[in-house]
Amino acid sequence: MSTSISLCTARCGVAFAILSSFAVLACSSDSSSTGPAPGSELLALPCTDALDSVYQGQTPPADWGPEMRGDVTQCAFERTISIEEMAAAFAVSDSFVDPGLSTPVYKYRIQYWTERNEGEPVLTSAALYIPETRRADPSPLVVLGHGSVGIADQCAPSLEDPSGFDKDNLPLVYTYVGDGWVAIMPDNPGLGTPGSTAWLFSVDEGHAILDATRAARKVFNDDALTAKNSLIGLSVGAHAVLSAQAAAAEYGLEGSLDSVVAMSPIWLSAGIWGALISSVGAALVDPTLMSVAMQFFVGHLAVYEGEDSRLDAFLPEKREQARELLEEACWSEITSAEQGPPSIGVNVGADLFLPAYVDEVGNCGLTDTCETELAQTWRARWVVDRPAPDTTIPIVHWTGGMDTFISPGFQKCGLDRLDAQGGVVTACVEPDSDHSGIVTKNADWVRQHLDQVLLGGDAPAPCETLDEYDAALECSLPIIPNSLDPDDP
Repeated sequence: MSTSISLCTARCGVAFAILSSFAVLACSSDSSSTGPAPGSELLALPCTDALDSVYQGQTPPADWGPEMRGDVTQCAFERTISIEEMAAAFAVSDSFVDPGLSTPVYKYRIQYWTERNEGEPVLTSAALYIPETRRADPSPLVVLGHGSVGIADQCAPSLEDPSGFDKDNLPLVYTYVGDGWVAIMPDNPGLGTPGSTAWLFSVDEGHAILDATRAARKVFNDDALTAKNSLIGLSVGAHAVLSAQAAAAEYGLEGSLDSVVAMSPIWLSAGIWGALISSVGAALVDPTLMSVAMQFFVGHLAVYEGEDSRLDAFLPEKREQARELLEEACWSEITSAEQGPPSIGVNVGADLFLPAYVDEVGNCGLTDTCETELAQTWRARWVVDRPAPDTTIPIVHWTGGMDTFISPGFQKCGLDRLDAQGGVVTACVEPDSDHSGIVTKNADWVRQHLDQVLLGGDAPAPCETLDEYDAALECSLPIIPNSLDPDDP
């Protein structure tokens, strides 16, 4: 059944840019607005905080305990998103198709506590989407994992900053919320909120996803949401939902975990970021891969060794340039040849990284020869970032047949590992989709899948499996090993 939420009676017309190529009209949420925010009748919290407060620091609770995971500290209404605005997001690239939309959506921003290590609370911001017409009343919850955007604060997806918001994430969000599914997308700790964000750090990503199920239910009235949850992620966001799936039994969530959909996941050995900065990796690295390696090491050093150590892998004379590059721009700039690593004279690992990283950490990633203390330290960190799956929670894995970033051969490496570790995986392929476009081209199937697992509807027709698409496909990851052992990266 569906339910309609009355539109707000007071509207305004402030300009809000969702992408650099176009602007749309948005509702203001400042204190001058009159009347309740649309959708607020479903909420247990007033959600009248200022939008900027969602990204401000908070003092961690002195009596922190696991029961405080997902506690909401700030909540603000942002705007109503029209069907026309959502449809425009699919037109920015030929990779996408319009999946068909049926309802406007109310967007809120929230801030909540999640937990890194036991007893270590950290903040994350998130965008919460309430469709005007929901698929059911009460509604199940969809938690979305976003793709890569960069590591600067302005890159946080909930901000939709035109200089920072990557084009892939709006189509992911709008495909589902515009179809009536209540959804929340965490930015992840340190992306918008204080501190550094750690790209591809399984612990932060997975916990933020799981705690989103708690946070959403603390925002809504008790009778607004069912206990059912689905996790859907793209690229590094698919890594996040797979990390959440692996952690769910031990870390917990609010409600049940009924569906995990991983689209174009980066489920490769994190040792690749070491291998790419090695002398051998120099033959394969490009500006995008070098930028990603930089983001990986900066974020992981901040988490493991402290904020002041985040640049310690870099040559001293290059650290400030690297910091400015990564912390003052977002994905499209920091991965380009013109504004990315080559702009500061970084083309291969040795141009930026300390010799010990190029040789010891690089060769550890390349050959799994990890004899020094530094190499062993990073090997252990890489293991953490590809955890073994929960063997009781099914995974739907989607690959784009035209994906040139994480190709079908690369995806086969991750699938081999999931299968070897007992994962219950349905491996689907969308033959004419690239890395990003898959979020719209498989929309009919995934929506019907959600209807089945969350609302008790009919199952979708069987997808084309990766084995049917290419029966001879093998793991084809260059230069690094793909161990099936959970104790290896």
